[in-house]
Amino acid sequence: MRTIRRDGWTAADYDSEQILHELGHRNAAARVNRARRPRPLRRAWRTLRARFHRPAATVTPAACIDWAAARAAADAVNRGDTGEADRIVQATADPRGTAFAAFRFIGVE
Repeated sequence: MRTIRRDGWTAADYDSEQILHELGHRNAAARVNRARRPRPLRRAWRTLRARFHRPAATVTPAACIDWAAARAAADAVNRGDTGEADRIVQATADPRGTAFAAFRFIGVE
């Protein structure tokens, strides 16, 4: 009887061997080894398919941050006028980005 090498087997490989053995396959370890063999043609096909298939960009580019408005909103927050800061930020093209940028200036003298 020949010895089957089990180098690099994972727990799933051992489970597969056990299941195949219970199902009555005579050479379960050889079948698992055959299933683990590299398949260069499949790998080449997947690589080509991944290179040629580029999904269309669905995310629109973000608008530029209005740094003057961010600084003005931060000054309003520093004064304690959060309502004014919200109005300043909401009037920009990118309110979320501007509000995030305003955090750089909060508490800075």
